Amino acid sequence: MNPNQKKLHQLEQMFQVIGSPFLEISGSKYPSTQEIDDLFEFSFENRVGLLFLDKCRQKGIELSEKGSENLQKLEKRRSDTDDILIKLGKILDEVHAGEWVYFKTLKPFPSTPNDTDWFPFDERDHSWLCDHLLKSGFKFLEWAPLQTTLIDESGDGQADSDKRGGVWYIDCYRAPGADYFKYLDPAKMEKYKKEVLVNGHKLPGLESSAELSAICFHNVFPERTYSVETFYLILHYLKDIEANNKLTEFVKVVRENHVTCAVSANLAVTKALHEKHFGSVPPIFHDLLKRFNARSSEEKSVIKTNHYLPYNFQNSCFWICFLEKLKDPVSFKSLWVQAIHMLNPAFAWGALKIIWKRTRPGAIYKQM
Repeated sequence: MNPNQKKLHQLEQMFQVIGSPFLEISGSKYPSTQEIDDLFEFSFENRVGLLFLDKCRQKGIELSEKGSENLQKLEKRRSDTDDILIKLGKILDEVHAGEWVYFKTLKPFPSTPNDTDWFPFDERDHSWLCDHLLKSGFKFLEWAPLQTTLIDESGDGQADSDKRGGVWYIDCYRAPGADYFKYLDPAKMEKYKKEVLVNGHKLPGLESSAELSAICFHNVFPERTYSVETFYLILHYLKDIEANNKLTEFVKVVRENHVTCAVSANLAVTKALHEKHFGSVPPIFHDLLKRFNARSSEEKSVIKTNHYLPYNFQNSCFWICFLEKLKDPVSFKSLWVQAIHMLNPAFAWGALKIIWKRTRPGAIYKQM
């Protein structure tokens, strides 16, 4: 078995264990304890390590001593992350309650994120809120045009720019984007705020419609990457949207944020993967793709890779999604800000290197 065949076999085994939120599957033949240990590294790199081991436990799949230790470590990492989420939330609410939100952080299944992301609904509040956090015990790590990364004091001396360990890192966004280009208007998100209960504490998160729209665009631009985690995020958010009769809301969020192409591309890949690994396509996919009336060649493209993950979206999809996003006034205005900064040769060289990297195959953010 060559390396690609091995990875595909591992992918099939992992899907067999985790399953689909749209299907009730029982009586399956699961991998052996030794195979579970071999699968863990792959699942961890693809950011579904905790979900994978949690499903093993739910389904009564025997874990080795090593597997049990990995589960215990990830649950501790999740618990420590929740503590920082709660601590951060309390400090921000002291001075700005109701005016900020977590995103890409409060996920719909057991997970261990590499960092915590949040933004204020009015981006003018970003700087003084970061100053407030610094005065409250958080520490500065690094700066980017649209975000400031802080760490919790418990990570002092352990944290690094690779975000190894994952627990302590806090990305404080002025607005979600890449360099100076904004792909999400914070002001539009306030009406989609909801409360999420974490260990008895109410934290501000986004409705599934808004989270999924943001994640789908971020996957294509700037990341150009679709992972195992992407697959399960899309399935779980769509299941929640369907269960709560929020399909019309989702379509509205997608259209008003000009991310139809990106969402359609993500849906097309997810549809192909679900059909390959679970033998069916949930009706919501047909419904949404019909409503968006967007033609995507990504389904054929991922089939050509034999449904291999991580999958890189086509370069044409990358640029078409970018051009569609320019219909958003906030994104269009930020492009001119980006252009002005590109007059600086050093900044331009760095930005162009990143763009070049994103148009090459194989890039993926791994769990650290």
